[in-house]
Amino acid sequence: MIIHTSLNQPIDDREFFDGTIPDFIRTSPFVNDTTPFFIDAATGEQLSQRQLWKMSNDFLTIFRQHGLGNARDNVSDPSMGDVFITLFPNCIWAGPVHWAALDAGATLSPASCSYTVQEFAHQLQLVVPKMVVYSEPFKQLLEDAIIVSKTNPTILSLEQLIEDSERVPLAQANFQFANRLQLRPKESITRVAYLAMSSGTSGGLFKAVRITHGNITSNAIMSTKSSNALLKTNQVASAIIPVSHLYGLAQFLVFGVHRGTAAVFHKGFDFIEFLDAAVKYKVNIFPLVPPIIILLAKHPFTQKYVPDLKRNLTTVLSGAAPLGVKATEEFLERITGRKDGVSEYGTLRVIQGWGMTETSPVCTLFDPEVPVAHIRSVGKLVSNTEARVVSEGVDQPACDVDPASLDAAIKAGGLPTGEILIRGPHVMDGYHKNPSANADAFEEASDWTPDMPWYKKRWLRTGDVGFFDLQGRVMIVDRTKELIKSMGKQVAPAELEDALLANPLVADCAVIGVMDVDKGTESPRAFVVLRDPKADAVGILKSLNSQMPKYKNLHGGIVVVEAVPRNPSGKVLRRLLRDRKDDVVLGLDVSKL
Repeated sequence: MIIHTSLNQPIDDREFFDGTIPDFIRTSPFVNDTTPFFIDAATGEQLSQRQLWKMSNDFLTIFRQHGLGNARDNVSDPSMGDVFITLFPNCIWAGPVHWAALDAGATLSPASCSYTVQEFAHQLQLVVPKMVVYSEPFKQLLEDAIIVSKTNPTILSLEQLIEDSERVPLAQANFQFANRLQLRPKESITRVAYLAMSSGTSGGLFKAVRITHGNITSNAIMSTKSSNALLKTNQVASAIIPVSHLYGLAQFLVFGVHRGTAAVFHKGFDFIEFLDAAVKYKVNIFPLVPPIIILLAKHPFTQKYVPDLKRNLTTVLSGAAPLGVKATEEFLERITGRKDGVSEYGTLRVIQGWGMTETSPVCTLFDPEVPVAHIRSVGKLVSNTEARVVSEGVDQPACDVDPASLDAAIKAGGLPTGEILIRGPHVMDGYHKNPSANADAFEEASDWTPDMPWYKKRWLRTGDVGFFDLQGRVMIVDRTKELIKSMGKQVAPAELEDALLANPLVADCAVIGVMDVDKGTESPRAFVVLRDPKADAVGILKSLNSQMPKYKNLHGGIVVVEAVPRNPSGKVLRRLLRDRKDDVVLGLDVSKL
């Protein structure tokens, strides 16, 4: 067995916080600050940390009045509390709602406002909520999903909750806070804070990921220990990633609050509102997903904002999906005038991270100020995290490769790639009510002994394919569930997508495998968004084919689309591409097998 360990300073397990998520956040020195902290990008409404925590106590009082948390533990599962669903977009009240529900002893299951009725009904049936707090524009979605799911939760509108909170007597709020959930010793390891919805490490129907209080709080400490830059003062972030997704939830409602990073919340993605707010509030951190970074690099509207972005912006954090080198350099050049991001104001850095809902969520990151940070890598393992790289049952070693020449190395073949397995205190408890998914997701650790920490008992199969270099940097090649088996060989969609995005005629793209029954093989097919509708799509296909070996050619053709379907966190919804009918597929005659 070959185990790759974190090169960051290890944390003594006794240093991890043994309590609830809200109690962890309240250890922060910023908890009583009166400066604007959560800001509404559209209305300009602002709340300080002191106001946010008062509102949280008021919400806690109202939740208790409606019966939330009357019993400490869930009757059907003592490791949980009453299940509490949120159904609203990003807003400055999201934090107080989450913290209050957790203080009440509830287990939260955030719902995406982009869900269909059937998707939301599936979540309702799976987690069986006692209470749902929703925003009025989504009332119909909630009511329809309740009918389909045949569930019967208490429902409260966020708008009414905010109004009612103004009438909560201080004495009642203080009493409820004093009687909040307080965990027993070591209970943070097992008490489930979130049932976070995810497609899982192997794809398929949405699963509910059991995330404990200890998973989240340990990951906050591990991440901070691994990147000193996260502790800088006077940081302001754009909160455009949905807090219904664990990436946004952890970043804006837990980690950032504990570190004192203010957030400008956007209900949805409006490009001009996003840029206007970044300038108005002097945003210096952009936690984004690749499609938005690409849009910033290529959209003509960006130019007006370049002087202010160049002056204020210091760090762009990219997650949820791979970001190509070409796209990164185009973005940096657009904002700073140089591909390396250097300007008279300092260095703008684009840093990729890697993780997933199942790891609460961060597995790797870079400190933006370390010299080995490279955009082709997703970072180094955060403290107290271990990994294996397994290919066909064989553990793979680290290798000596320059990230700058990684694409050429991938094409040449021979890299020690494999599925990455992870273990650490941030790895989920498991999938809720899904023993078969748990069996697929975990592998028992053959090296574990009773004197080792509990979290080293098993390995999580991430479904991500990659490798380590000799400096501990992680390179992600693709996902096992997305690999295309073309002509008997594996093809990574991400590699073809990076090559397509390097073409100046392509604004966005996605690649899937389509089955050629006659030939008995999958074939790569590209879906592209053209920067110029008159551009020659077949010419783009030919250009790509000329760069790739035969089995990586677009034998499945190319399809021009108006937009690539993505979820709110930026991941390509490949299942929607697979389900498309009656597409005009170009270039099939050019790319014959």
